[in-house]
Amino acid sequence: MLEKKYITDIAINKNFIFYDYETFGTNLSLDKVAQFCSIEIDNTFSRIQKKTVLFCSPPLDYLPDPQAVLITKILPQYAQSYGLNEYSFAKKISSIFLKKNTCIVGYNNIHFDDLFTRNLFYRNLLDPYSWSWKNNNFSWDILNVLRAFYIFFPNSMIWFRNSNGTISFKLSDVTIVNKIAHTKIHDASSDVMATISVVRHLYRANKCFFLFLYSLSHKKNIFLFVSSNYKKPIFYISSYFGSKNHNLGCILILGFHPFYKNCLVTINLSRNFKKLFDLYDLSLKKKLNIKKILARGIHIIYLNKAPLLFSYNSISLNNCKRLGLNYTRCQKNFFLLQKNIQIKRWILSYFVNNDFTNNNNDVDLMLYQNFFTDKDKQLFALIHKTSPSLWVSWNPIFFDNRIKELFFRLKARNFIDLLSTTDKQKWQLYCKNKFNLKAIQLYTNDLLTLKLKFQDHTEYSYLLERLMDYVNYILYKIKFLI
Repeated sequence: MLEKKYITDIAINKNFIFYDYETFGTNLSLDKVAQFCSIEIDNTFSRIQKKTVLFCSPPLDYLPDPQAVLITKILPQYAQSYGLNEYSFAKKISSIFLKKNTCIVGYNNIHFDDLFTRNLFYRNLLDPYSWSWKNNNFSWDILNVLRAFYIFFPNSMIWFRNSNGTISFKLSDVTIVNKIAHTKIHDASSDVMATISVVRHLYRANKCFFLFLYSLSHKKNIFLFVSSNYKKPIFYISSYFGSKNHNLGCILILGFHPFYKNCLVTINLSRNFKKLFDLYDLSLKKKLNIKKILARGIHIIYLNKAPLLFSYNSISLNNCKRLGLNYTRCQKNFFLLQKNIQIKRWILSYFVNNDFTNNNNDVDLMLYQNFFTDKDKQLFALIHKTSPSLWVSWNPIFFDNRIKELFFRLKARNFIDLLSTTDKQKWQLYCKNKFNLKAIQLYTNDLLTLKLKFQDHTEYSYLLERLMDYVNYILYKIKFLI
């Protein structure tokens, strides 16, 4: 039975911004956004208030992933002709997302689009995080909402089954079996409209449950739930458990992460604990790599990513059978951990003694190294308020050692014509080193392999030929940069 105390008297007091990216690749830190669409809509999902569609021109030091171009059909030449530079693009999106009292929504955005947003803002000296909480805003993911409807109210819509019998939650599969309009898959505008239509369907099918999920996804309610269920088994909806397990698992909270207050260390109660206990015995003799322990069902939950958590009595025994969840094993493992408190302490100790800092030399990969200081943020604000023509030759002293290189790359990528000859030479050397002979050969070999694979596919052949043209264009631009 679901928590009735959360369901009563729930009202949506926000407007919604649905958004989606099409990207030139899937590397969250290094790949670039090709297209953005946002649609602002009222809190009953009935009246569209504003629609924005933007393209982003890729910088000189970047080549798109050919596979991504074949999917989206967006060529870098098109983005160059019709798009903004990345700095202007990022500022436009920031202004949209910082609109007060707004729920920012996507489809699989928590693990994809939101992370692209963070990196996009980071590269352009905008706050990577505040957009998702400032001004009473928060980010919400409809993919998990859909998974929750399947688990609790499977008759709310038709579900597409893959060839292996698992349920597909791909947006295109959801729309086709439920006859929801989705005119152009992998077009940001079409995907956003399809997501809104899916939400309308769920909202009308079971408004009470939809509002419950909306309420439960707020950070303050997540913390309330955690404090009430800290020592109890709970259900958790996440792709971590896999489609074969209906993205559902039964977990126990072991404790908060020792360094990150928004992170919970949890254990999957559905797993066979014998191997975990064997590892514990082995650890008494020698130090183990934490990856071995994590592989035994230990999982980190980020409370600022709107996880869907439910109490142990919210899913009946019959529903557990329908979903293939071993209810008895979960109970046995829960009591086993209660009797062996040293196991929980042992697991948590590994998070105290392990440093997960990403030791990369490339500043584009250093987003999670640290938060920017308030003094640096004040300089960022000054940069954003001033015309680029006035700050391209300015080299302020930043507190964070990442920012000097970030600021240089921002200027070079977006305002190359305004740079001094010395800075142009520096940028040219950087680009030449990045696109050395080996890197270009690997890229063109990939293009040739794909051309051979799709030689009978007219559209793909055309796209790949244009990408080859783009490689030559980039090399020419780098060579004659000065």
